[in-house]
Amino acid sequence: QGQPPYYCDANMVGGQWCPEIDIMEANNHAFQATLHRCDPAVNQHYSFCDRGGCEQTTRTRDNAYGPGSEYTIDTTHPFDVDTEFLKNNGELSGMRTTLRQAGRQEVMEHRNCNRAYLAKLSDAMASGMSLRIT
Repeated sequence: QGQPPYYCDANMVGGQWCPEIDIMEANNHAFQATLHRCDPAVNQHYSFCDRGGCEQTTRTRDNAYGPGSEYTIDTTHPFDVDTEFLKNNGELSGMRTTLRQAGRQEVMEHRNCNRAYLAKLSDAMASGMSLRIT
């Protein structure tokens, strides 16, 4: 299917399900970060993952991100992205994505992701997840 051996994600692209965190899905008009939880693994295999995930996006924020000086983050110029994974009592409790440029910032707190949803990613993160940049 065009993926490297043993590749997996929450949409079963490589033929296997696995938890996934999309830190940055972006173009010059929209930025999105998405967490995808899976049902508990049985014999180290997942049988289902939340394909849609729990997303946070700039598309729902007026003038947050886009090409031009009228946007908080002007995508015609470089900007920085910081991602923080917050935990409480050893469980993932939040994710914060901050976009910064020339003294301005957009912060995506992922408040729409409930604690139980986030906690289901804790074991996968503690076991180690790989980073793939495409």
